[in-house]
Amino acid sequence: MKTKITIKLITLLLLVSIYGIAQTVLVVEPGIGTLNTAINTYKGTRIYELKAGEWYQLSAIIENVDYHLQIIGQKPINGGMPATVQTGTDASGAVLFQMFTTKGDITLKNIYFVNADLLGVTATYFSINSKKDSRTIIDNCVIDPVCQANGIQFEQSNAKMYFTNNLCIRAGHQLAPNDGFMFVTQNNSGAGFDSLLVQNNTFVCMGTGMHAGGYNAVVDNYSKWDHNTFVEQKSQIDWQIWEKEYYWTNNLMFDVQTQPWSPSWQPMPGADKGFPLPGMIYADTIPGDILPSTTVQFVEYNMHYRNPKFYSMVSELNAQGKIDGKTTILNLQSIIWPKDSTSSRETNMFANDTSFPLWKYGNTTTDVDPQWADSRIYTMSDNFVKWTKPATMIHAMNYAPNSLPPASAWTQFFWDPDGDVSNNSTWPVFNGVYSNAAMLIGSIEGLPLGDLNWFPTAKALWTKNKTRIDDHMRAAVESKLDMISGFKSLNLSDIKTTCYPNPFTNELTISYSVKIQADVKLTILTLNGQTVKELVNRSEAVGEYSAKWNGENHSGETLPNGLYLYRLQIGNEVASARILKK
Repeated sequence: MKTKITIKLITLLLLVSIYGIAQTVLVVEPGIGTLNTAINTYKGTRIYELKAGEWYQLSAIIENVDYHLQIIGQKPINGGMPATVQTGTDASGAVLFQMFTTKGDITLKNIYFVNADLLGVTATYFSINSKKDSRTIIDNCVIDPVCQANGIQFEQSNAKMYFTNNLCIRAGHQLAPNDGFMFVTQNNSGAGFDSLLVQNNTFVCMGTGMHAGGYNAVVDNYSKWDHNTFVEQKSQIDWQIWEKEYYWTNNLMFDVQTQPWSPSWQPMPGADKGFPLPGMIYADTIPGDILPSTTVQFVEYNMHYRNPKFYSMVSELNAQGKIDGKTTILNLQSIIWPKDSTSSRETNMFANDTSFPLWKYGNTTTDVDPQWADSRIYTMSDNFVKWTKPATMIHAMNYAPNSLPPASAWTQFFWDPDGDVSNNSTWPVFNGVYSNAAMLIGSIEGLPLGDLNWFPTAKALWTKNKTRIDDHMRAAVESKLDMISGFKSLNLSDIKTTCYPNPFTNELTISYSVKIQADVKLTILTLNGQTVKELVNRSEAVGEYSAKWNGENHSGETLPNGLYLYRLQIGNEVASARILKK
């Protein structure tokens, strides 16, 4: 399959409107350097279509400057392999540093990326983005391996990253416990992501963490991690502490944060020596935030499992360390420590409902086996424990490396179904299906936790009702959605509402459209879901409507300033949003 093929470019005329420019679809023939040649020739005037089941190798790093680069693989027929794009080598024979240097918008869809050369040497990065206000869309792709160091690094501010429906395998390496993040923000502007959406992906054998933003170096506007599956990850999840809207919801985490934490590492950048137990997710107030804070930190409905052998390993290492005169006491972290913890900054902040009413943490299921369909996951889990023990002794306990097995002799734990990173012809690469009954209804919508792509019927139901689900979580409502009224009998298209001014002082106006005659109910609620005022409760014909609220409760008493919710139900559809009275 991997032989040099003469470049042949076949064009199909197809007018599409992207940024107002009509583009032609260019079908690129497989081979070495064919994709590079096509992009260098036509730049942003083409949509580059790759053939399903065929192989393409890069002859150089792909770079786009100030144009939208779109590479779309054909959808495979009957579950076959998509188009494969493999990185290449430079003139010296060394593997390319990364696959993409993006200096403009980029869209990648339906592609199997192999970020290693034909000798199995993995590239350092997958992509480096150096364009301010850029947009990156990666959807329905497989990236295996991802990188040695960082997956996608953003070196300019206000980027939009939409990462959906992907399978990522092997980020980092087996030489140390600290190696690599999936997404990295690194710039001097003070502004991080405009949007970071990571939804319905599966990540297998990842490195140190998923998101790094320099701790307290930049402020992200919006970050959402929803319905992702994580299998085997060494350390943290999120090392970015300033985020205006942050959601970590409905994720299934299996053997995540397995590298024991040493309190002697505190204070790390952005951390506080007075709180020596950070969780897997960092959080802090944003400079200039006015209390009560409108910042959302919503960490709800997640499952966190570790192989019991990790806990035994920590006990054994602490006991051995005591004998050997080591002062370090190791521990394994929670997503966020329990609310009665006095040693965690994040816990103390999440527990303060008065100053941070939209910081919510709870409904976490711990150490429940998902019951994977693929038994190999459990074999790799045991191997991961064996790898972690000597890594911990060196990294966290300061044992001399030469007293332990060399890295090359450590147990292999990476997911590698065919044993050949240069080929990767085994398909499918991974199976994330599980059967635990509680986990199959464990999300905030009563759907399976983790990546819904493994459960197509549930994914279709989720997709149909996505707007309402998003509204529910953006309002920081911790209770589960009502399956009967929310999913069984929807009969309207999206509810469109506006409320102004927001924040308000004297009077708030809520406007909405009724598209078919229906019962309408509009209520004002506290953040805990308690009704304080009913504004509308009647049947209404098709038309445009509005209602006003002057900040009083049903008894005519003026309510305190602060955050409230409005809830609008039209027929069986519901929309909600938060409002601020000041």
